[in-house]
This record gives sequence, structure tokens and C-alpha cells, in this order.
Amino acid sequence: MKTRILTPEKKIFEGEVEVATIPTRLGYISILSNHSALVSAISPGEIKIKTKEGEKLFINEGGVVQTINNETNILLVKCSEK
Repeated sequence: MKTRILTPEKKIFEGEVEVATIPTRLGYISILSNHSALVSAISPGEIKIKTKEGEKLFINEGGVVQTINNETNILLVKCSEK
């Protein structure tokens, strides 16, 4: 699925992702290809992105995730790659 991680300052990541694991207020959720439509608040913590090339880890300070039509947008207050 096409995935973007964005902050107000810049694009942190954009590419094809097999699974995105994201912290929410109720615990971690994993988003895979063809996930049902979703909008959720993101809690501060670690976001794990798995691609064909391997895994990437990002530390975030909170935000929101939206998934629709096999695209996921992760909008964060602040984020850095670990």
C-alpha cells in the first residue's frame, strides 16, 4: 500500500509498505494492504514500517492516521527516523 509520513515541516517517508504498526490510545494497530477505511489518533511512540527492503522505525510525538483506498497518510506533529 502507498504510505506517506508527513510533518508540517517536511515529508519524512513515502513509498510502498507491506505493514505499518502505529501506536494509538488503545494500543498498537497494524495496517496492511486493502485495510478498511480508518481514521485514528496516533499516540506518541514508535511507528514501525515494513517494506520489501526491510524495516524502518520512526519516533513520533502524536498525530493522526488515515487509511482509504489502499493509501495510508500518517500526519504527525514531529517525527524522526530512529
